[in-house]
Amino acid sequence: MKRLPPRVPLLLLETPERVFDLRPAPAALLVDLEGTLTEFHPSWACVTKAVAQFDGIAMRNGLDVRQVHYVTNADFKEFRHRCGGISARIHTDALKPFFTPPSEFRLHGYDTVVVGDQYLTDGLLAWRFGFSFGLVNASSHQPAWPRAQRSLGHTLSHAFFRRVDRGP
Repeated sequence: MKRLPPRVPLLLLETPERVFDLRPAPAALLVDLEGTLTEFHPSWACVTKAVAQFDGIAMRNGLDVRQVHYVTNADFKEFRHRCGGISARIHTDALKPFFTPPSEFRLHGYDTVVVGDQYLTDGLLAWRFGFSFGLVNASSHQPAWPRAQRSLGHTLSHAFFRRVDRGP
């Protein structure tokens, strides 16, 4: 019988921006949009604003924005038409946890951090590739399904994650 990959670091973050307080600093980030940077079912304008703000924080913390990609299971078709410059870094309809990150992200191991609000999508994506998982509280009120999903994910989390402190 095939063994499961080892448990990966679970980092509890108060907000997505707290990922920049980690030591060592992250080399690359995969950041969830819905529930992490925006409310659920956000408008195109809300997503654009959230991405611009997070990119600004990344730059102020010395991370090249080419190393920050945004991953969502939502289908934001507008990005393909309206956001040419950043659309290559935004992966919509990603089918997390089955999304395959850019190959250069896979070179960093635990120093690549998946930042998200769900164990079963964001967390399992991190686990599949041996990345760290930065779990944040949802940015807004969660609908019933995401709340149930988070509760189930928490119950199963000990099989996939080991809680660590990478603070200053």
